[in-house]
Amino acid sequence: MQDPSSVEPALCPINSVLDVISAKWTVEILRELALGSMRTRAFLRVIPGISMKSLLQRLKVLQDAGMISRTAFGEKSLRVEYSITPRGQRVLAIYSELLDIASEMMEVNCCCSITGACAKEISCPNRAPQSAAQ
Repeated sequence: MQDPSSVEPALCPINSVLDVISAKWTVEILRELALGSMRTRAFLRVIPGISMKSLLQRLKVLQDAGMISRTAFGEKSLRVEYSITPRGQRVLAIYSELLDIASEMMEVNCCCSITGACAKEISCPNRAPQSAAQ
């Protein structure tokens, strides 16, 4: 059996998962997908500050990690939708536990899709306000 202290951090599976789920924009992307499937540009409307380049890179990483799925529809103009997978749902459960701990530590409550709130109930400071028409 290998000595745990001799294992390089990059080879530790926990570190690999943490690299994916703690990367910038991952929480926001999974939070939005918890509400349902989304087209690529829809993310840009609800996640302030994310660029198309960053979004596409992060979507690719999450897809490769099996946390989201990509469906392309062969219509007149190509339409792509992203959905959360069962593995992504498991990550949301972890985020929910982390949110509980953060709320205790910071004495702040967050109401977002990570906690099971629907779109109309969300009051997250890191989400762009949505108009009633959407």
